[in-house]
Amino acid sequence: MPETVVLLNPRDLVVDAARRLGLTVVVVLAPGGADPGPVPGLLLHSPWTTDPGGLVARLRELDLPGPVSCFGFGEAGSSVAAVVNERLGWPGTRRGALETFRDKAKLRAAVGDRAGVPVAHAVCDTLAELGRAIAHIGFPCIVKPADGTGSAGVTRLDGPADAAARLAGPELESPHLVEEFLQGIEYSVEAMSSPRGHRILAVTEKATTGAPHFVETGHTLPVDLGAGPAAAVADLVAATLDAAGYHYGVSHTEVMLTGTGPRLIESHGRPGGDRISDMLRLALGEDVFEQSMAVVFGRPTPDGPARRRVAGIRYVTFPGDAPVPEVDVAAIAALPGVVEAHLSATPGARPPSVRQSRDRHGFVVAAGDTREELETHLARAVAAFTRGS
Repeated sequence: MPETVVLLNPRDLVVDAARRLGLTVVVVLAPGGADPGPVPGLLLHSPWTTDPGGLVARLRELDLPGPVSCFGFGEAGSSVAAVVNERLGWPGTRRGALETFRDKAKLRAAVGDRAGVPVAHAVCDTLAELGRAIAHIGFPCIVKPADGTGSAGVTRLDGPADAAARLAGPELESPHLVEEFLQGIEYSVEAMSSPRGHRILAVTEKATTGAPHFVETGHTLPVDLGAGPAAAVADLVAATLDAAGYHYGVSHTEVMLTGTGPRLIESHGRPGGDRISDMLRLALGEDVFEQSMAVVFGRPTPDGPARRRVAGIRYVTFPGDAPVPEVDVAAIAALPGVVEAHLSATPGARPPSVRQSRDRHGFVVAAGDTREELETHLARAVAAFTRGS
């Protein structure tokens, strides 16, 4: 009997992956969800982001045939998919693992000392607790929401003046984390998990705006850390995923490679954002959507990459003192090596200050046979953005 997948607001790439596996497809779109294109199956409309219980009831009434599993590949989608699978007894990741990922302090506690030197941290519910934690951990330190994503609310405090300014703000609306500031190079690690274990797909190099908000401005994959550091990073990621009880599908773990080895920053039971899934496919032929669905249904998955190229994304930042220029995005997307270009800022308007991921002004994705070729493609495309049409 053929397996069935329920896909929450899927991109066209997710629908294509399900089609390649020969799965029966049910697409569920929330209000305002992007059109994934032609759907080879049943299309439902449901406010699943705010009413997962209603979605569960509707899916139960459908009495779908064969083994069924629900998938969502974003932050909200992965959480709701876990609720659906758990309540309907379908295979897939359970809520407990995703809740552990989402609560950064809970994840640190679960990992404990089994993954190298733990990062000093404290969870705070009030400004008074925040002040005591800052004094205990010392400067520099990072303050961020315990369940935050997309660099939202991340602040580096370098001394008493920064702390005083932070503590002069409004009372905390949600738990916050204070943690030591790690010195080193930050990477993300994309992995695929199954009951057989965890396979590292790629280590991704990242660039950020730096202090105070550390918004990501670019990613490149894969990068070679060398045998020793790569093994230590793989051990840290495996220990983190085991501690969370994560055994099905793709994950995205952020680590800092310090002088004393890799240290855990955070982890997520979903694909990396910022088109990292697209870059995995472009560079290595690794389709995380297809593999995640195959793992849940016990289908075979690759043991290694299908090819070895390099892919990257760079975010465009326009000066804040001038209007955003008119940009021929289609012409940029047609440049050599470029596979996608996008403008988020409004031409003719002043661009926003970049304080979190959603503030970024545009991006370009490219691939190349070598890192040098990739960087040439990306630099040419970014320059075309900043010159305008």
